Amino acid sequence: MNRQRIGDYLRLLFGYAAAGLCGYGASKIHLPLAWVLGPLVAAAAIGIAGMRLPAPTITRRCGQLIIGSTVGLSMTGAVVAGLLDWLPLMIFTALFSVFVSATFSTLLARFAGLDGKTAFFSVLPGGLSEMGNIGATIGARMEPIALLQALRVAIIVLLIPPLMVAHGLYQEPLPVRDLEPAFVVLALLVSLAGAFLTNIVRFNNPWMIGALISTAVLTAFDLTQGKMPYLVFAVGQALIGYNIGTRFKREALKHLPRVAVIGIVIILAMVAVMALYAMGLAQLAGLDIAVGILSSSPGGTAEMAATAQILHLPVALITAFHVTRAVLVNGLATYYWHGLSAIGYLPVLERLWGRLFVKP
Repeated sequence: MNRQRIGDYLRLLFGYAAAGLCGYGASKIHLPLAWVLGPLVAAAAIGIAGMRLPAPTITRRCGQLIIGSTVGLSMTGAVVAGLLDWLPLMIFTALFSVFVSATFSTLLARFAGLDGKTAFFSVLPGGLSEMGNIGATIGARMEPIALLQALRVAIIVLLIPPLMVAHGLYQEPLPVRDLEPAFVVLALLVSLAGAFLTNIVRFNNPWMIGALISTAVLTAFDLTQGKMPYLVFAVGQALIGYNIGTRFKREALKHLPRVAVIGIVIILAMVAVMALYAMGLAQLAGLDIAVGILSSSPGGTAEMAATAQILHLPVALITAFHVTRAVLVNGLATYYWHGLSAIGYLPVLERLWGRLFVKP
């Protein structure tokens, strides 16, 4: 084993140790989503300090697998049947979030000095990795996209759960027993099989969605009854939080300081607009305000599913909103760019901001 490989292993162990300690500390002070936030902050702080932390793909996938399996355990037959009634609203919400992000992307381009394509894919609420890869196929720059996508998910995870708890937007837990160890193993093995199958057919986010669907089948047929044990769920959250945190690197922030600052402002504005949209849903569609905020927030699927689980909100419904958006965004992202450009919406906004604001 060469010196480089040994160094990578040591940094990985250090990163996980710091993530575990921060997650444990956050849980002790009852911070919402503690096992995501603690590892995220720890890994981000280490990366910004200048140490490159490895982020193995397999551990990220394990985290997604656990979260997907946890959500699947809530998918009873009655719950799955009820989701179909919300499908039109799920599709509309996904398309509305694309419209909002596209609108704000023109402001990002104006004030952060980015080209339109890069700005568009930087704030589009899709997959963290997918948006950079998809954007690159039509000439967008990957580095700003990677930075701003990581900022988008991190800001929402850091902001929304604590604010919801502070305003009482959560529910008391129902008395659901933990799965017995044998059924935990069964659920995870079935989730793994489902993840492999959905990965073969190139489904979006297969390691979470495949796990969710396969475990939901077990639950819908009453083959598993109960919730994922706290320790297993905490490990899944920690792996996801750590992976998000490792995306923050000193070099990116050093080379793109204005992009980062303007991006934070734009992301906060997007969160505010989607929160107002959620309030509208509460009035017009009868959706609980807490459910509406999580369902429409431009956060990641796994992170919002974990948040719903922690706040004891309808996990299946909230996850279904985000899965619908993930499919529509990741699968059609370039079409949105070309379509909004072709009808003149994006060029008109760019000219409007050019007249109203002097370029920094």
